[in-house]
Amino acid sequence: MKFRVRGIFYLFIIFLLVVQVGVTTHENGKLKREQEGIKENLITSQLTHEIFEVRHHAKLIKRLMGHHSDNESKLALLIELNNTKYSLSKLEMNTEYLGAWLGYEDKTLTPSGGDCLKVLEVMYSDIQSGGMTDKDVSLVSRSIDVIMNFTYVYPPTYENIVSGLNEMNRECRELLLEADKTEEK
Repeated sequence: MKFRVRGIFYLFIIFLLVVQVGVTTHENGKLKREQEGIKENLITSQLTHEIFEVRHHAKLIKRLMGHHSDNESKLALLIELNNTKYSLSKLEMNTEYLGAWLGYEDKTLTPSGGDCLKVLEVMYSDIQSGGMTDKDVSLVSRSIDVIMNFTYVYPPTYENIVSGLNEMNRECRELLLEADKTEEK
């Protein structure tokens, strides 16, 4: 009888331990999902902040484009082009880095980058040289429009931001190709 009670007691303790392991596993799963949600919100907030930086500088370029002939405005325009390029470069780099942090290491959600940065470099050198034609002004205007259109990505999820960056760079690539074709003629 004594052994039976002891055996039942041990079985009861084993049962409690199994239940505790099950509850702990369930809670850990819940916490892991919550952690992933918080991580995604943090990343989205960071990228959204950087998108607003890009938009701010692009809007300033748009305003300054009408006055690029006088020296002060030209200098301000060059500074804003540089700031836009820096902000956009930082956004693309952080999108790739944060995507890896989220676990998108298979390259399905990484931005194809650089084309809008190339457009900004071309704009910078054209404005700095002082030899801007009407076609150059048109390229600048349309490129800034492309960049600004990207900054209105909603809802700002990581996937939408990457998709927007890819679309923006595709449009900038088309503008670069178009500019090359018009220069060849």
